[in-house]
Amino acid sequence: MAPEDLCTRWSVSRKTLERYRKKGLLSRRVIGPSGRPRVVFTQEAVLSFEARQPDVLRSASSFTRLDESTRVKVIELAREEANTGKTLNQAALQVSEQIGRGHETVRQILRKHDQESDDPIFEESGPLTSTQRRFAYRAWRRAIEPGDIAARLGKPRPAVQRVTADERAGVLRGLLPVIRDGLDTAPDEIGTETKYAREGIGLPGPTGLAELLALSRAVTVMPPAEEKARAKIYVALRARAASAIVELVAHGVHAPDVDRIETDLRWAARIKAELVRSQLPNILRTIESRLGHEAEAVGGSKLRAMMGSLMKATCTAIDRHHPSTGGRLAAPVLLSCDRAMRDMMLRLSIKPMSQAQPGRARRVIGSGERIADFTQRICAWQPSIEPDIRLRRGLDAISEDHAELLRLRFGLAPTAAGHPLTLAELSHRLGSRPLHVARSERAAIRNAIASTRQARA
Repeated sequence: MAPEDLCTRWSVSRKTLERYRKKGLLSRRVIGPSGRPRVVFTQEAVLSFEARQPDVLRSASSFTRLDESTRVKVIELAREEANTGKTLNQAALQVSEQIGRGHETVRQILRKHDQESDDPIFEESGPLTSTQRRFAYRAWRRAIEPGDIAARLGKPRPAVQRVTADERAGVLRGLLPVIRDGLDTAPDEIGTETKYAREGIGLPGPTGLAELLALSRAVTVMPPAEEKARAKIYVALRARAASAIVELVAHGVHAPDVDRIETDLRWAARIKAELVRSQLPNILRTIESRLGHEAEAVGGSKLRAMMGSLMKATCTAIDRHHPSTGGRLAAPVLLSCDRAMRDMMLRLSIKPMSQAQPGRARRVIGSGERIADFTQRICAWQPSIEPDIRLRRGLDAISEDHAELLRLRFGLAPTAAGHPLTLAELSHRLGSRPLHVARSERAAIRNAIASTRQARA
């Protein structure tokens, strides 16, 4: 049976027939009299579809197009709805219920009318410009309410939320090369259910140089099983995030999909922080071995530069470490740190000494030598997906409910959950709707940052 004959039999259009093929209507391609292939339907396929989809066919055959008088009525009803402040979409929903036709049908009639008429009913603006898209994303990063962003741009809130999700996806695509750096093979297992993926992560790093040196001398060696497990988890989380980024659609990204990727990357950063923390003794050992005396002897500014350089070298070694090979982290870290320390000594014009000069007092690093928390600077993606660095400092100044929400959401301390949570996971844990939790999250972020500003004023 030819498509034209089947359209006549069912009283439907060719477009509707194509939709039926997606619903299970089987077709065949045959060579026609002209020698070109064409689509036909067998009698068995037609009868089978009629038996399986009687309601669909009945509804389609009874469909009638809107006549001109009905179109005029749609326009009149829409004007009345517009006078009450409704948007085109809201008005279309109300009118469709009144005339008993589909919402999308009415919406398209109204859109076509406004595009062609000199007296449009609704003042709908076009898509957001690139400048507006960047503004919406930056405002979202600052935890500004979506409604306020939409009002500022003069756009519908859903449009702003869709654009924000697309911009977040664009940021992730730009980060893909650094996320993949060193991932030459796929991980064996994700391993996120093991205790090493959840226990003891989220701790902050020292913010004073003296405290960092003390920690470097106090940290004990991480057991081999724990180190290997954490390294595997770090690789697996990056691989999972990279795969998910590749699968993101070009436009109309689903916000929860983006949130899952961002959360996995935060989780990976928390795991890496513990791997870096375990290598602090090796960093300090490399510095003092190259100098030939205690690290404090070079002074605060030079030591701060050395620690930063060797920390970066350690992060690179961890990123390119393959836990499946069975080797410990210490070997690549020491090698990378030794090269970095040699370069730093040349840059700072420091000559090694066999021992501290006799008769000179030992230098002490004071508490005034401040440094940045290394746990917030160990992954290239952190500036783009982590919350404001002032957030952690403000947790003690806000309500405990808000503080706990932020700890759970971003994994800013060892929590009952054990790792950063997506908005959906956090909503389930708190027994609340994602919309309400998202609103509380934004309020908590703003309060924490405001308290930090007030404390420094």
